[in-house]
Amino acid sequence: MKTHLYAAPVLLTLAGSAFAQNSVTLYGIADAGLTYRSSERTGTTGAYSGHSNVGATSGNLSGSRWGIKGKEDLGNGLAAIFLLEDGFDLTNGTSGQSGRLFGRQAFAGLADRQYGSLTMGRQYTSLDDFVGPVAPVNFIGGFGAHPGDIDDLDQTTRVDNSIKYTSANVAGFTFGALYGFGGQAGSLKRKNTWSVGAGYANGPLHVGVGYERSDNSKTGLADATYGKWQGTFDGTFNSSINEGYASAQSQQVVAAGATYDFGAAVVGVNYSNVQYRAGANSLFAGNASFNIAGIFTQWNVRPNAHLFAGYSYTRGSGADGVNDDAQYHNVSLGALYDVSRRSTVYLLAGYQHASGETLDALGRPVAATASVSDKGNGHSAAAQSQAIVSVGLRQKF
Repeated sequence: MKTHLYAAPVLLTLAGSAFAQNSVTLYGIADAGLTYRSSERTGTTGAYSGHSNVGATSGNLSGSRWGIKGKEDLGNGLAAIFLLEDGFDLTNGTSGQSGRLFGRQAFAGLADRQYGSLTMGRQYTSLDDFVGPVAPVNFIGGFGAHPGDIDDLDQTTRVDNSIKYTSANVAGFTFGALYGFGGQAGSLKRKNTWSVGAGYANGPLHVGVGYERSDNSKTGLADATYGKWQGTFDGTFNSSINEGYASAQSQQVVAAGATYDFGAAVVGVNYSNVQYRAGANSLFAGNASFNIAGIFTQWNVRPNAHLFAGYSYTRGSGADGVNDDAQYHNVSLGALYDVSRRSTVYLLAGYQHASGETLDALGRPVAATASVSDKGNGHSAAAQSQAIVSVGLRQKF
């Protein structure tokens, strides 16, 4: 997930006059708390039972991480840049993103004040870059995500082997595009990902739109890889909401959002459409789509105290005709208090109610069950309703 970082960086000056214009910044977030989940499912597919679960958790408000970013001034407004960012679980010290050392981000490139930046590596899509900042996840992290984070606004996934361009700001307008190579000999399309996005910021108004498409090009029913995840799901299908579509031939997401800052409060709206298209080797037939609409607000009670409330409605359709009435009502609540510039205590809560039918991980029609926001990923409910509550501390450095 991505949040604005206002951390005081540690500046490391490289020795030698030849490196006088170089800088390296170390930064990070440590976020830990206590979380309660209701009706968390246990057992195997088709034989789930539900039990409440309480325990220590990491990354409730913001994903725990540490990173290094660098910049070298090449003159005339041009600079060489790099960023290496590792996600980790604060409760046990393990790396996130399937154990990658720099699983959150890893890229290098050039940035120009007039022409924008060009970077290569493991990166977020342009949809993430432009719609994420005006989505509820920018205010309360994964608790503000849409069910299962199926539209990726909480940046559940990254794109390997990608090249990305982001423009400079021109009168408030910015735009960008990304292409992720599939690494398949003889084909530029197989297992690739591409994305475009644009944004506008003028005073209190911020708007973002984006599109992304990933090609699976499955070789058989046992091939569960997806273009932008290239064999590793990164949690993308780790939810009861969309686990039945991991065998899709392709996925596309269209998303848009806007926020308006009234001073005492920020109000936002957002809409996403997610489509999973079946192929010859998919476990379902036809195409499935999810439409998600949401509204949220954050009240600035004091300069260092904030209250949040958000609601989203998700409806599925298609896919063998079984999930025409799959519906998810998701409510998110939050209270944040900044103890200092770097430390925030929080109380976050999410509730979801599901109804209708969807597909299970084996592509079979089943009753839809809840999976709150992005925090239910990997912890979906065995019932139609689920509640998740976290209390904790986030510290930036």
